[in-house]
Amino acid sequence: MPIETSGRHSDSRSTAEPGEIVRRLRDFPYGAAVKTEQQLQVAMQSRPGVIFILRGDGLEMAPVLRRVHQAGKLAAVHLDLVDGLASDIGGVRWLVRSGADAIISSHGQAVRAIRAEGVTAIQRVLCLSELAVDHGLAAVARAQPDIVELLPGVILPQVADLVLPRLTVPLLAGGFIRDADDVSAVLGAGALAVTTSEESLWAQ
Repeated sequence: MPIETSGRHSDSRSTAEPGEIVRRLRDFPYGAAVKTEQQLQVAMQSRPGVIFILRGDGLEMAPVLRRVHQAGKLAAVHLDLVDGLASDIGGVRWLVRSGADAIISSHGQAVRAIRAEGVTAIQRVLCLSELAVDHGLAAVARAQPDIVELLPGVILPQVADLVLPRLTVPLLAGGFIRDADDVSAVLGAGALAVTTSEESLWAQ
């Protein structure tokens, strides 16, 4: 079931303090990754202080973000995955006006636009091969995000020596993280936190 929306769009910029996303993830190193209305409802009642919204109607994101904030959570919205928005300055500004506390993108141009808008920028790096990691980290160096998210995060212990020496910002690990052992391995390898849709981990 899609994430439910209601209400008109207005300028509802985030009031989160700079660095608040990182502080919350440091306090509880689990980000709730949601794609459905059911997951969102569970996440809003669970321990994670940051909800990662990976699906939904980008043009109707403001009421969703109001619900997240009313639950006392912060929201990171994936610009590249929500419907109706391009991964460009227009899409960035729309999500900023909608109240996103952080915006995720794999595109360097979008990441630079996010930072210019004063919102936490999270850049995704896909770890499909050593060459892909090299290209992704080079893109990170150019875009200068506030946070990097590595996918699939479960392989971080195997690639930490390739990734961590080239980063100067916190690292999140997402993808195929299914149990507490995966989490322990990833955090032990140097991740600040994990992003996961495994609801059982949100209550750890």
